[in-house]
Amino acid sequence: MKELTDKQREALEHVERAQSSGMSISDYARAHGIGVRSIYDSMVALRRKGLLRPQGAAGKSAFVAVRVKPVSSSAPISVPPSGGLICRLRVGAVLIECAQWPAAAWVAALASGLSDAAP
Repeated sequence: MKELTDKQREALEHVERAQSSGMSISDYARAHGIGVRSIYDSMVALRRKGLLRPQGAAGKSAFVAVRVKPVSSSAPISVPPSGGLICRLRVGAVLIECAQWPAAAWVAALASGLSDAAP
């Protein structure tokens, strides 16, 4: 496990207390006479170490629920007007067709986000 500084350990405790009390970090810091900036700076370091979720990920998914119609395997392939079809991804009943190769990071993010997708 990655080592925490005393400041980071203390900030992690404050973040956990603020979350359990239902207060924002700012409100919690003001109520307890703690420097807000020092907590936020430590939170950045904690996120880098993987000990805090990325900002905005606390209970919300970055993905939006969508309804997808199943595609039959005999469905015609539409060819973009700019040229031919380059990449075709099938994930269960979802079919994604691309006119150019998607970035590897995009495909990785798509694959890792499938667990967050709503049924």
